[in-house]
Order: sequence, then C-alpha cells, then structure tokens
Amino acid sequence: MKKQILLIAATCLAAIASAQNPTAYFMDGSTFRSQFNPAFAPQRGYLNLPALGGIQLTVGGNVALNSFVYPHDGKLVTLLDESVSAAQALANLKPDNYLGVDTRVNIFGIGKYTANRKNFWSFDIGVRATQNTSLPYSLFEFLKLGKEGNIGNISVSTENYLEAGFNYSFPLLDDRLYVGARVKFLAGLTRAEVRYSRFDVTMQEDIWSVDAEGSLDVTMGGASVDMPEGSETFEFNDINMKPTKPAGYGFAVDLGATYDILPDLQASLAIVDLGFVNWSQSNTIAGVSTQHLEFTGTTISGSGSESVPDFEFEMLKFRPTESKSANKMLRTTLNAGIEYRLWQRKIGFGLLYSARFWAYRTYHNITGSVNFQPIHWFTLSGSYSVLDNRSGAVGLAMNLSPGWINLFVGTDMLLSRHTPQWIPIKQNTMNLTFGLGIPIGKRGERGTWGQETCM
Repeated sequence: MKKQILLIAATCLAAIASAQNPTAYFMDGSTFRSQFNPAFAPQRGYLNLPALGGIQLTVGGNVALNSFVYPHDGKLVTLLDESVSAAQALANLKPDNYLGVDTRVNIFGIGKYTANRKNFWSFDIGVRATQNTSLPYSLFEFLKLGKEGNIGNISVSTENYLEAGFNYSFPLLDDRLYVGARVKFLAGLTRAEVRYSRFDVTMQEDIWSVDAEGSLDVTMGGASVDMPEGSETFEFNDINMKPTKPAGYGFAVDLGATYDILPDLQASLAIVDLGFVNWSQSNTIAGVSTQHLEFTGTTISGSGSESVPDFEFEMLKFRPTESKSANKMLRTTLNAGIEYRLWQRKIGFGLLYSARFWAYRTYHNITGSVNFQPIHWFTLSGSYSVLDNRSGAVGLAMNLSPGWINLFVGTDMLLSRHTPQWIPIKQNTMNLTFGLGIPIGKRGERGTWGQETCM
C-alpha cells in the first residue's frame, strides 16, 4: 500500500460523482420525494424493480475534485504526480480537508394509496453506505514538499447497513395539512475507522523518522485477528472478516409535514435519518498504534518532488485493546421547502433549504428550482444549488410516469465543468439519482394540490 493510498478517500470518493438530488424535492411524480419528506407521496403507487428501483449517490465536502486531480497530456494525474508543482497542488487545499460519500441502493420497494386515495403507505428495503474522510493540509505538505512537522487529525471511516422502512402519511385540517412518518429498522453490516491523532515527521540529513499515534476500530460479523506467532501487534492484513451475520442493529425515524398556505402555495418541513446503529462488542476489533519508524537512503531534491520516502503503511502495527460496543448516529438531514404554482399548476417555483449533519461538520445548501409539468405524467425540472456558501451547481431532472412505467433520472453534472472523462472538477457536492419502477393502483387525490395536478 504505497503513499498514494492516502488519497483514496479523496480521489476515489470524489470520483464516484454522486447524490440525493435536491431537484427531485418538488417533483410530484417522483417516488424519491418521500425520502426527503415522509409527508410527500407520488401521484400513484409503485413497485420498484430490484436494484434499478433506486440508486442514489452523494459526495460532499469542503474541497472539490480539482484539488486532487489535474489534467496532464490528455489524462488525469493526482497532485502527487511530479508534473504538478507543489504550489499548484497546495493552492486549493484547506487547513482540514473533508470529504464524505453517501450511497443508497433500493433492493425492494412498494407503495400504494389506501381506499380514500389520500392516505399513502410504502415499504422499502435498501442498502446504505457512508464514508467520511478528514485529511489535514500538513499531510499534503509532507507528501508534496517533504516538509517536516506535526501532522494530526487524519481519519478515514465507513459505515454500511441494511435499512427496512415503513412509511405512512395522511391528511388533517380539511386536507390542508399532511403529516408523515417513516420507521426504519437497521441491520449493521460493516463499520471501520482509522484515526491518527499524531503523525509527526522529522528529517535529519538522509533519514526520515515518523512518530505516530493512532487507533483502529473495525466491526463486522465474524471478524477476527490472526496474530503472528510471538508478536504482540497485528497489521491491517491480519484481520479476517466473515460477514455471515449482522454486526449490530439500530433504529431511525423520518418525520415530515406539508401545509397549503394558499391553494397554490405549499410549505414543507422534515427531518430524516434521525437514529443510530448499535455496533456489537463481540464483532469488534480494536487496536492502538504507537510507532517510531525510520527511513534511510532518501534523496532530497531542490524541487521537493522526490523528497518523500516511499514507505508503506502496513509497517504501522496495532496493539490489540479491549473492544467496546458503539452507538453511531446516522447522518441526519433537515429539509425545509416552499413552492408556488401557477398557470393551472403546470409551472412551479420552489425553494429548498437543507442542513446535513455529517461526522465532521454541518453542510448548509439552498436550492431554487423551476418545475414544468405540461401533463400529469411528465415533469421536467431545473435547479440551482448554493453549496455551503462556497460554490454552486446546476441540476436537471426528469420524471416519466405514464400507466406502465415510472422513470426518474436526475443529476447536477451535465452543465458542470468536467474533464474529457466526464469527471466534474469544480463542485464540492455532486448528485446522481436513477429510479425505475412500475406504477400500481389509482392516482391519489390529495386535496386541491393533488387533484389539480392529476387532471
């Protein structure tokens, strides 16, 4: 595992171009709406196709992909490549660089209106995977310039779990108010976190020395460690994982409401993924690392491009410690929206505020959208999002829901600046959503808001 492994959390995660697309928030026909707010419901019931019924990818952070990859001779190279100068490589980095990924794949999904065509229920099973990374600026100074110093707060973590949820929404106040709730049962699959609180680098003539203090925490069903004979420490490749059963269980709820202020003006508010997973002690492996390493025979050049020793992180060993159970909160999101419709409700203007609580900080996004619905089974939407006051993204989405199919596709990458390989390089947050299902049952009749839409 070469030194480039430090960039896996950056280049690989960011290259997955991804997310829960906010453009879908105001699209009536989309079956994804209830994931933003459980009080929402699609125009008709649905039966999602396995896997293809819902694929959502989200990448977010305080740095964009172009901070880590650069075009060179028709291909992409990382900032560690010698063709990228140190000044160029370090110019766009922050004191602490955060990246996170959230992936959701629907395995099974079904939803339907009740006999009154106003109450709506749904049941879905899916897989969720999240990753978080925090890499300090000083680490890249060391990798690019060979600059010694105190490097700390390096962390990479991931959580993966199975989610089964039941959603129900219904009207109040003469159909002006709709409330909804989703109850979710969670089964933990895998969890891992590697964190280094100290990674101090010192250079003396032709010798590099590294003093590191860190910890390792891994949870997976059937996890065990094969300790080398006579050794008191283990390495990453000594960990055996046999995911034959859940490694933990949890619970979460989504709560939401919509209110028709006027016949053509609707406000909405929701909090989603409010819950936790309890990872079991018996399936957890924990260790600490306190290491002093030296690397000799390195060459120090004036440019700094060859100044870093090509050491391997497998050399950092962990001493086993007592494992503990862990309660890990989910990434909770707050959504607040308002939409106004005109021209017999064929055109809508929406404004959405989202606050997403990730492991290392909270991200605030504002999305404005224009939704065009010339006929009840076709919606085309465009949006512009201000991403945490740092950058913007243009989103496009289409929902097609005639009597035989329900197709949704949305992204904010089409109009963004991208490489010839179609990798967006400027956005801090990127989205890609796709869903394919079969409509079932009759169309809903949700007050004046739903009736006029379904004419």
